[in-house]
Amino acid sequence: MTQFFTKTLFLVAFCAAHLLHAQTKFWSQDFSAGLPASWTTADASNQNITWKWCGDPAAGRDGTGCSPIFSENPNFQKTFGASTPTNGFVTVDSDLPGKVLPKAHIAQLTTAPINCTGRNQVFLTFQTHIGVYTVNAEQGALVRVSTDKVNWTEFTVFSGLTTDDRWSENPEEVFLDISGVADNQPTVYVQWQWTGNWEYFWNVDDVELYQGGNPAPRHNLAVSRFFYPASNFKTPVGLIARDTFGFFAYLSNKGLSDATNVVLTAIVEDESKKELFKDSLKIAALAAGTQDSLFELTGIFAPNLPVGTYSVSYRVRADSVDQRPLNNQGSSPFVVSSESVFAKEDLPKTYTRTTQDIGWSVGNYYQMPTGLLDQYRAMRAAFAFDTDPDEMALTDVNCTVYLLKVKDEIAADFSNFEQADYPGTSVDIVGLAGYQAPNDIVGGTLQTAFLIDVVSGDDGVLLQPGGRYFLMATYPDNAKQTNHAFNTSIEYVGQTSTVLYTDEWYLGGFGEEYAAVMRMQMDLLVTTDEKPLPESALSISPNPIQDAVVNLDIRFAIPTDATITLADLNGRVLRIEQREGLLSERVPLSMPTLAAGTYLARIATKAGTRTVQFSKL
Repeated sequence: MTQFFTKTLFLVAFCAAHLLHAQTKFWSQDFSAGLPASWTTADASNQNITWKWCGDPAAGRDGTGCSPIFSENPNFQKTFGASTPTNGFVTVDSDLPGKVLPKAHIAQLTTAPINCTGRNQVFLTFQTHIGVYTVNAEQGALVRVSTDKVNWTEFTVFSGLTTDDRWSENPEEVFLDISGVADNQPTVYVQWQWTGNWEYFWNVDDVELYQGGNPAPRHNLAVSRFFYPASNFKTPVGLIARDTFGFFAYLSNKGLSDATNVVLTAIVEDESKKELFKDSLKIAALAAGTQDSLFELTGIFAPNLPVGTYSVSYRVRADSVDQRPLNNQGSSPFVVSSESVFAKEDLPKTYTRTTQDIGWSVGNYYQMPTGLLDQYRAMRAAFAFDTDPDEMALTDVNCTVYLLKVKDEIAADFSNFEQADYPGTSVDIVGLAGYQAPNDIVGGTLQTAFLIDVVSGDDGVLLQPGGRYFLMATYPDNAKQTNHAFNTSIEYVGQTSTVLYTDEWYLGGFGEEYAAVMRMQMDLLVTTDEKPLPESALSISPNPIQDAVVNLDIRFAIPTDATITLADLNGRVLRIEQREGLLSERVPLSMPTLAAGTYLARIATKAGTRTVQFSKL
């Protein structure tokens, strides 16, 4: 009897506790029947920018109320990803006038009165997607709740979303505690209010009201941000091995319950999903509400990799089954290239500039590997930009491209970098190029500037082994309205990548996720052998080559460190390989994109060089 009584008490207590935490949906609207006639929509600024019903998320601006998707460069947005957008949702097309309005619009969508009598711990949820350009979403896009349509309580929807970020998640799932206004009230109005001026759009769907507490998932771990271990998105093959990878990530617990026995895993894979590296970290617990907590893994990966595309992935799991598994992982690619190009990105995705009304500079940080036994020069800078034609004609853009060498005495973490002046005392100007946009330019396409050594006047700038460089585009006052191209798919967390100068140096640029389109290409400095090695040091068989492989036959009397370079006849580097302890061996180099023509193969050691011509049929 005692045992039964104890169990009964336990079950009663368990059920009571469960009921205390139960959330019950008592009102919803998915807009499947259009915009409810009892709701009101208005623009408090009297400029007719109002909420409308859209019946097809893929329709674009079709004249029935839908907004453009902005899927093109530089926004790359997808159709609204809410649970039920295909049966209709509501949206505001802030871009509809196609210009800046005389004053900000104030688009308001207000529900009919909702009866919350007997409802305690009321929470509002909905799914949404917004894009902003001139007014931060954190301040401009609000939910307001009232019991009389006179006094309103405001709630932030997009915390931290600014015009630098522009776009929210798609969809973003919002949970708002409105109990302080709505609990037990017979008449409650909910209003979505957007104050903006020539923004993009704001979509809302699947609106629900719950009683009994927060209906957010109890178990929802997220890899909120993660470290991109490669120094560059694209690195020449042979130099990638000098770029040792470490791993860390930021985790968030967006659920209502603590997560236990959390496991964070980092993985490097090739294009075939073959696992090249894996390391895991166990975390005893991650408290509910944790935001962006940093965790570092101990494993190190030396990426001695062939040409190809690879990925770095981070994954998180815990004891409990996650109710939002899509955010449990994140990944980014990196490329080992057969070309001699350093790049922080793969293509432009957005364009921006400083908000300050002054000339400005933007560029990328690149570091040459140590141990190179040949000499290379930076010949070209490739970059991209666009303009707003109402502000400035694309053909009026001009800039100066600078190659700045960071002085040796500047610390690795730039802690003693002088930030006040441009270029300042912490760097030396070693190369420059003038640029004027051509008459046939198309915005967002790669433009090329050819660097000149500022001391010798020669084409190209000699790059020092281990040298650190900023490759910068400087837009003067008459071109300050230029919007430089960036990619926001990769976050260079915890490392210097894109840098900016406005009123001072900003070594974090516009933020870790903004990678400037500013690429550097290398050439061989010389293609002749001033200190020739014996002919036996390097030969090619067969020659001409008939497939995609260049076979280098190398012969040394003793183990020898060497730098191998493949280039065209003009010295443009196609491939670099760093090899240690070469003796007598065949080194096959795959060159799948090599076109028919004549090329150079070159081996450099401390004793000298040997250069051999070969042909591809």
